[in-house]
Amino acid sequence: MSQEIEIRFAGPERDLARVAKSSALHGFVVGRAATRRLNAIYYDTPKLAFAKAGLSLRVRKNGRGYIQTVKDEDFGALVSQRHEYECKVPSPQPDLDSIPDADVRERIQALVDGGEINPVIETDILRTTRHVKSPAGDEIELAVDRGQIRTLVNGHAALPISELELELKQGTTAALFDVARRLSRKVPLAVNPESKSERGMRALEGQEISAHKAGRTELSPDCTAEEAFRATLLHCLRHIARNVPAVAQARLPEGVHQIRVGLRRLRAALSASGGEFRVRALESLRERAKTLADVFGDTRELDVFATELLAPVEEAANKPGLPQVRLILEELRRESWDRTAELVHSDDFTGFLLDLATAIETRVWRESASHEQLFAFFRPAHDLAAVTLDKRLKQAGKRAKHLSSLNVQQRHRLRIALKKLRYSAEFFAPIFPAKAVSEFLERLSKLQDLFGALNDAAMAETILRRIDEHAGERSGMELLEASAFVDGWHQSRIEPTWEKAKKRWKRFIKTDLFWQK
Repeated sequence: MSQEIEIRFAGPERDLARVAKSSALHGFVVGRAATRRLNAIYYDTPKLAFAKAGLSLRVRKNGRGYIQTVKDEDFGALVSQRHEYECKVPSPQPDLDSIPDADVRERIQALVDGGEINPVIETDILRTTRHVKSPAGDEIELAVDRGQIRTLVNGHAALPISELELELKQGTTAALFDVARRLSRKVPLAVNPESKSERGMRALEGQEISAHKAGRTELSPDCTAEEAFRATLLHCLRHIARNVPAVAQARLPEGVHQIRVGLRRLRAALSASGGEFRVRALESLRERAKTLADVFGDTRELDVFATELLAPVEEAANKPGLPQVRLILEELRRESWDRTAELVHSDDFTGFLLDLATAIETRVWRESASHEQLFAFFRPAHDLAAVTLDKRLKQAGKRAKHLSSLNVQQRHRLRIALKKLRYSAEFFAPIFPAKAVSEFLERLSKLQDLFGALNDAAMAETILRRIDEHAGERSGMELLEASAFVDGWHQSRIEPTWEKAKKRWKRFIKTDLFWQK
């Protein structure tokens, strides 16, 4: 058994060809390029039992022979870490009895359960590899793949491959990130979390690229403050990275939303920790996350306006000027989406993810840490959670003072405080009893929904103003009247929503605090 540690990127074929030919990695020794054609067949049961169990079984032609490989599919935060079980076989047909690891062999055979396995996916790629060696002796294989993934059952789909893989052969993961960072400065690269087999299986089942929610942070109840902090950062990084294809390839509005949420959660995680974690490198990353979130935020707000604010008015009213509002809005959306799609391929974004991954991997918060700080890292996460959540709740309470008289800006600040409270509660949730956490988060979520509706109404006014400005000479009385109509539609809903929000706040502040039990 061996462990495969790699990071994958998608990029334009022409730019990746430059990477394959170039040996310019300052400070690294880069070997000569070698190109070969690789053809592999992936096998599975008729019900795709291997894929559903997180396994892949392939046979790849290797010179005059064949290599059979079983892998467990596991995408980490940014790096894919998979176990590989390889053996030689005499033909393109799999030989399950030859799987070298007894446990994996039994697992595969149990999934087959006496049935048949069939070829389901074929990959045909031209791979150019180079060996990269760092001054410290780290060894990395750089591979540029161009070709196709083809499905062999349930119809025939062909997916293009244009990707860069960096595989750690020897050394530290930080060195892998270093090489990736240097390359991201040279060519446009977008993180590509899916393996070839995962992409093929998705096509096989007729599934499109989808967006991914954050999910639950994995923490043990007895973890330390540092373990909780590191796991939370990795959780946020994974959430962001998993949604890159939904933006870069599929242009899904939900993908933009999830990346924006991921960046906000990350900022909350970086500021939710104790002062001992607030080192300069992480503060810089927090500021960069805010800058990136602003770009995604613009696209998200235009998407929300188009689908949730303008669409209901269009359906309910046949108002002259509304088609022109829609037309100009879609122009703004296209421009914003173009900026966002370009961003996820840029070094501003990809470099940010790599810098964050490096900071987590090297535990940058330990640099120059005092004895007192090191001691604080190893205190129970329960203690950090209590301090953090008390602080977040106090901030929200301060924002809610004189609740009835809050203006639009003050309501917005309260909404942000509630978001930070919710994110922090979700981060620490696994170390507390589920029932108590669930009740708290449910009430907080309902309160947030109302504040979100209030924010949308305020946002509508801003976007309508942008539409009018963007229209320029095309603007006229019909457009202005339609804009005023849409604005009035949503402004009329503010007071009833605000009354509900005030009632829900009173209910929320009576909720038991799960971290104080």
